[in-house]
Amino acid sequence: MRPRINVATALNSHYVRYTYVMLTSLFVNQTEADIHVYLLHSDLSESDQECLQSLVRSYGNNVHFLPIGRESFPAELPTTQQWSLETYYRLLLLDILPDEVDRLLYLDVDMIINKPIVELYQTDFEDAYFCACRDMTVNFPMSDARDEIFKDHIAAGFTYVNAGLMLWNVAALRGKYSFKDYMDLAGKLEYKMRAPDQDLLNYLHWNQIKLVDEYRYDLFSKKAYNDGFRYEQVKNETTIIHYAGMKPWEGQYVHYDIEKLWWDYAKQTPFYTELMEEFVRDCVGDPLVYNTMTSLSEEKQKLVAELQKSTELCKHLLQILEKNT
Repeated sequence: MRPRINVATALNSHYVRYTYVMLTSLFVNQTEADIHVYLLHSDLSESDQECLQSLVRSYGNNVHFLPIGRESFPAELPTTQQWSLETYYRLLLLDILPDEVDRLLYLDVDMIINKPIVELYQTDFEDAYFCACRDMTVNFPMSDARDEIFKDHIAAGFTYVNAGLMLWNVAALRGKYSFKDYMDLAGKLEYKMRAPDQDLLNYLHWNQIKLVDEYRYDLFSKKAYNDGFRYEQVKNETTIIHYAGMKPWEGQYVHYDIEKLWWDYAKQTPFYTELMEEFVRDCVGDPLVYNTMTSLSEEKQKLVAELQKSTELCKHLLQILEKNT
């Protein structure tokens, strides 16, 4: 009998194709598991659901659509282009998951699951309510509202985690916490969260989280690249890659080779050509790289001019010194 793995993610209709890529990477690498996927959404059309259902069933797995009423969320909750209302949907998990779910792995849509996750999924919680990874981009002080929000936590030496990947100990959490607890906390914090739901989860559960290896299970791709990681190393060593921030499918940015891993899995989906055409169109049509290079060239010319002035001043100073010796 194949072990059961419960996975959840939140999405909207715009993110169906990217969810398809993430789920494809999950299924390709979990052939020995019975995966139940819980999709939290508010606006998926019938065709959207049929598309995702067809994918899940083609790998012999199960999908459960969990519709969310947007009216459940206070209007004061902060949202941005990066943090849509859907990011809060995971806070409803304890209220809406069926009784048979005792643990669940939450995954953000902008991830690639590059290797089997059974070992991660079966991690012993010990006395923890969650397993999660240190957020690779957050180091206090942050010079924003989080410094004040987490000042007591910081004094106690807590580690701020990324909510994009969290293994939930549903059996232990159920009955102790609910969506209302998170919304009450948001009000208590006067809705000043910088990373909305992530701040709430960190604040409420800071001492109830077991840390797992972020380099293995929640590798921030751009941070990793800047630290010297490259495509082959990540492909061979990393289980879950997180494309936080700039996305591989968005052409209007400067890109890097670890993004190739996302495209490796996108190529296995029916959306590959469509996604690639959009990407190329955005790259060709967006002036970011050209403007950046032009700006750097202008800055270089200014620096060369300043260097020439400094060189002439040094020569003049040397001449004065030579005359006086």
